[in-house]
Amino acid sequence: WVSRSFENTELLRWPTHVALALNSNSDEFSLIPGKKVQLVISVYTNHDTPDWKNKAITEAEKVTEAGVEQLRKEHHSWWNHFWKQSHINIGDSYFEKYYYQSQYLFACSSREGKFAPGIWGPFVTRDEAAWGGDYHLNYNYQAPYWASFSSNHISLTDNFDQPILDYMEAGRKHAQELLNCKGIYYPVGIGPKGLCTAMWPLTPEEMQEKYSTRENTIDGGYKFLGQKINAVFSVGNMLMRYYSTYDEAYARKVYPYLLACADFWEDYLSLENGRYVIRMDHFNEVMPNKRNGGVWRNRLGDFNSTLSLGLVRMLFQGVMDMSDFLSIDKTRQSRWQDILEKLSEYPLGITEDGRQSLKNMEKGPQDKEVRPSGLNRVSIHGLILPAGVVGPMTDAAFNTILLEDVAHWSEKQRDPNDWGNTSNNGIETCYPGAVRVGYPSDKILSYLKKRIEMDVYPNSWIVQGGGGIETLAAVPLTINEMLLQSYEGVIRVFPNWNHKKDASFENLRAYGAFLVTSTLKEGLIQGVTLVSEKGRVCKIENPWKGHPVQVIRKNGKSDILYGEYLQIPTVAGEKVELNLYTN
Repeated sequence: WVSRSFENTELLRWPTHVALALNSNSDEFSLIPGKKVQLVISVYTNHDTPDWKNKAITEAEKVTEAGVEQLRKEHHSWWNHFWKQSHINIGDSYFEKYYYQSQYLFACSSREGKFAPGIWGPFVTRDEAAWGGDYHLNYNYQAPYWASFSSNHISLTDNFDQPILDYMEAGRKHAQELLNCKGIYYPVGIGPKGLCTAMWPLTPEEMQEKYSTRENTIDGGYKFLGQKINAVFSVGNMLMRYYSTYDEAYARKVYPYLLACADFWEDYLSLENGRYVIRMDHFNEVMPNKRNGGVWRNRLGDFNSTLSLGLVRMLFQGVMDMSDFLSIDKTRQSRWQDILEKLSEYPLGITEDGRQSLKNMEKGPQDKEVRPSGLNRVSIHGLILPAGVVGPMTDAAFNTILLEDVAHWSEKQRDPNDWGNTSNNGIETCYPGAVRVGYPSDKILSYLKKRIEMDVYPNSWIVQGGGGIETLAAVPLTINEMLLQSYEGVIRVFPNWNHKKDASFENLRAYGAFLVTSTLKEGLIQGVTLVSEKGRVCKIENPWKGHPVQVIRKNGKSDILYGEYLQIPTVAGEKVELNLYTN
C-alpha cells in the first residue's frame, strides 16, 4: 500500500489523506500473451472514512473473484440505468459518438454524494493543475452540468450545490466588509467546504513577480476581478434543475441561496432616472498582470454590462417563481417585480454597416461610448445560457438582432475553423446559444465538426485553452436544443432541426418536469409522448402547425385541441400521447 498526506502545511484549511492498497504476492509481475493478470486497487481518503488507511488495506486483503464479479455487476448495472435515462438517434454517427462519449466522460467526473468536479474533473495528472483545479464561478464550474438537465441525468448534478452553499457564510462577510451590502458576494474561484481558492499573493514581492504590481491588498486580498455577478452565475444551474424537476425538497434547499443573492442585488442596484442600473460590475475580468504592466484601474467602470443585466433578470424572475412555488416571502415580490419592470434594457448600437447589434455594456470606463461587438460567449451567458431570459418567443424582435449577430460570427473568426472563436473558451456556450436563437442547424453542425477537429483527444474529449470538462456539455447540449426546447415556458419539439433529416429522441427532459419522446420521419413528426412527473399544465407548441391535435391519455380518453400553442392539464405520473388528428 502507499499513502499521501497533506497536513501541517502553510495556508492549508484542512488535512487530506489518501491510501491505495493492492493485494499481491510480489512487487512485480509479467505479462504473458494470452494470460490475464487482474489488478484490484482499493482507494480511500479521510473524506470517505476516518479510518481511511486501514479501510483501504483491509479491503485489498479481502479481494476475491466473487467480490470482483459483484463489483463488475454493480458497475454494469449503474451504466445500464444511466444509458436508459434518455436516448437520441439523429442518423449521424460522427455526432452521436461525441454526444454519448461526452456524457460518458462527464459521468466519470461527477457522481452523487462525491465532491463536485473541479475545472479538470478527476483527470488531473500532475500536482499543479491550472487554476488550481478549482471551481471557477464565472462559468467554468457551472457549464459541465448544462447538458445533464435536458439529458435526464439529474443525479450527475446532485453534487453541484454543496460547495456553493458552504461558501455562503464567507460570502456574507465579503458583501458586508468589502461593499457594505447585504446578501452574498463571491470571488471568482472557490473550492469545497467553504474554501476560497482565488486570493492574491501574501507579499508585495510575490505580487510584483506574478502581476507586475506590489499592491497585495486588492479587495481585501480576494480575487473578484471586478465582477459582482459570480454568485448569481450558479443560480442558473439551480433554476435549470428546479424548472426541470419541480422538486420541492430541492427548491427548499437552494431557495436561501437565491434569497441571499436577491438581498445583495436589491442593495447594490441603483435606481436612476426611473430605471435600475448596474455600475462597476464588469463584462470581462479586470486585474493587474504582466501584459498591462500592473496598471489596471483605468479599465474599471463598466456601466450596465449585458452579462450582469441578463443574470440579474434571471435571478429575480427565478426567486419570484420559487417564492410562489414554496408560498414564502410573498411580501417581497412587489420589490422584485419592480426591479424586473425597471431594470435597464440590454444595450444595442449601430454597426458600421448600419444594422442593430448587441453591445457588451452600455458605457465603458470613464463613461466612454462602446461600439457594438455583437452576441458573444460572455453575453450569451447573461442572455441565453445559463440565463434563458431571451429567445424567439420572449422577444422576437430582440432575438432577430441576436440571430443577425450570430450570422456575422464568420467575419470575426481568428481561425477559419473556429466559428464563434471558441478555441480558448466557449464551445459549450456558443454552439447551443446559436441553436436557441435559431441559426440553421446544418450550418451549426458543419461549424461544430470543424471546431472539434481543431483540437480533440483520442478519447473524444474536445479541448479548449481556457478550461477543461466544460467542453463535455458542448455536443450533448447543442443536439438536445435542436431536438427539444422548453426554456421559455413552452415545449417545442424539433425546434431547430432540418426536417428533411430523420431523427428521434426518448425521455429528454423539459421544463415543467416532463419527459418527452418523439420521432421525425420523412419530414413529419410521427407523434409526441409526454410523461408528467409532477402533474403540471403542459404548454406545448403545436407540432403540426395549423392542424388539430389528438390528445390521448392512458385511460383511453381523447381530446382534440386546436391552436398554435396547446395547454394540456396533467396529473402526476400520467403519460399523454399527441398525434396529428385526421378525420
